Formats: sequence, C-alpha cells, structure tokens
Amino acid sequence: MDTSTHITIGFGLAGLAYLDPAIASDPMLAQAILLGTVIGSNAPDFDYAIRLVKGNGMYTEHHRGASHSLPAIIIWTFAISALIFIFYNQISYISLLFWTFLAVCLHVGLDILNVYGTQAGRPFTKKWLSLNFIPLFDPIIMLGHLIGFTFWLAGLSPGITFLYVYIVLISYIIIRYIISVNKRNLLHAVQKTGSFTIIPTISLHKWDFVYETKSAYDAGSITGKDIHWIHHFEKHGQEDKIIKASLADKNVQHFLANSKHAHTMYFTTSSSVEVRWIDLRFRHKEHYPYMAIVKLDPALNILASYTGWVHHSRKLNEKLITETKKVMPL
Repeated sequence: MDTSTHITIGFGLAGLAYLDPAIASDPMLAQAILLGTVIGSNAPDFDYAIRLVKGNGMYTEHHRGASHSLPAIIIWTFAISALIFIFYNQISYISLLFWTFLAVCLHVGLDILNVYGTQAGRPFTKKWLSLNFIPLFDPIIMLGHLIGFTFWLAGLSPGITFLYVYIVLISYIIIRYIISVNKRNLLHAVQKTGSFTIIPTISLHKWDFVYETKSAYDAGSITGKDIHWIHHFEKHGQEDKIIKASLADKNVQHFLANSKHAHTMYFTTSSSVEVRWIDLRFRHKEHYPYMAIVKLDPALNILASYTGWVHHSRKLNEKLITETKKVMPL
C-alpha cells in the first residue's frame, strides 16, 4: 500500500484499541499505543533509507525485501515498543507490544495483497509474495477510515466505530478476492499457452492483466466478463547485442531482481542507443511508468542509466542527462 494508507491505518488501529477499557481509561497508555500503531504501521517502509545511502537502483531491488521479512516483523515490534516505553514507562508494556505488533503485521499483510508484493517469507524463501487483488492505493480503504475518524471526532466511541469500520473493510477485501478469482478463471479459459498476472485497479469492475507466452507479452483489461487485448509486444532475444549490453548495467540488474513480465525495447540514433526495460504490470492508460533505462554510445558502452517511476518523457530525459554528467563531468 502507499504511505498515506499506512499512516491512516496506524491511526485507525489506535482508535480500535479503545475497545480495551484499560486503554480507553488511560490517556497516557492510549497516547503510547497511538505512537506504536502509527510508527509500526510505517516501519517496514523505513527501508527508504537504502535509497538515501545506496541510490534508487539498490532501493528498487530491496524495497519490501528484508524489511518486510518474518524476523523484521519481530525486530520492528520490539524496537519500536522499547523506544516508546522509555518515555512512557508507567504504562502496560504488553498492551503497547501487542498493538505495535498488530500494526507491523498489518502493513506487511496488506502489501502482500497488491501486485508489487513483498519477500515476507524470508528467511525461508526469497520468493516475492503477491496476491494481486488490492491496488497500491485503494480509495475504499481510505474512505472507510476517514468516515471512522469523522465519527471519532464527533464524539462516538473510537473502539466501536473502528470495529464496524474494519468489519466492513474485511468484507470488502474478501469480495475483492472473490472477484479476482473470477477474473483469473476468465483468463484460464483463454486458449493460450503461457502465464498471466491479474492487476487490480481502483474499480471492482475493471481489472488489468499481462499474459506472457514464450514469444510475446499481451497486456489488456477485463471489464465485467469481457477481455480486451490492448498491447502486444514481441520479445527480443537475450542474444541481441544491444539487450545483452544493457544487462551489464547495475540499475537494470536491480530492476530485474523484483520485476515480472519485464519487456525491453530500444531506440537508436546516430549518437546513442536508449534501452528501456518496462514492467508491464504497471500500466497507466497507454504508458508503463515503472522502468529501467540505459543510455549507450554507438560502441554499446554504458553512458547513463536510471530505474524507477517515470511518468513524463521530459522527466526521463532530465534524469539521463543528470546521470550522464555524473559519468562524464563537464
């Protein structure tokens, strides 16, 4: 999920905690638990520090990796609870520990439900776990919390309010899962040999997908029971010398470490070659913004590269110019 959702859920869990009479009657305990749930609900994404220290490419590869693993859940829980307890040492540590643990677990659990996924199974497996039926930002989940906050501010019991909010949202998530199974069954019925990934959108009615065969990728959407084939991409062979040259770039390697259905294309000019690796799971209208880009000279030496989200071509050009200057200072 996105950061705003994780923050919102942290506050929602703090409201739900008021179901416990001990918390409802102790403002200091309630305040400590609020800190625990909000920080805990965001802690696994503190791996953003990788981007600040090691750069965007390394962050792309490791985001939602070790920081979302089983050992990390325990470490985040105890570290956050212990830090808060230093300042609130008169409260019930067990209550603080429980609600912080719940917040961290809910963060990781919700991230598994979307298309990006996590490596939550580490250290037992490095496989990316993604169930693909909740979008990265879900307006229903956000709206449910905002309604709960409104009732809380109006003076209603936050515990009872968020109990009902979460019953409704759990029901909504179950409905989304059932719909995703129905969409998968529609694609299973397609007479093609290959694999596919369903991608949720904010609409329950419309779902995107990528269908991969040995020779091509097909991207499309399912509206109701109708399958719409939108884009067809023929695969380049790995022996292609331009593709092979781009694979030597570290940013491409970082990108491919957790990308699925990664298609490559390149554009040549008299002075350079630009290779783009795009993750077909993330489509916005006619554009695939999640990518790795490599700029090569005519001899296929790497001049610059970038990986991340690029929504505008001008932004892409600016990033490549910046990276080129780092390699070849003016």
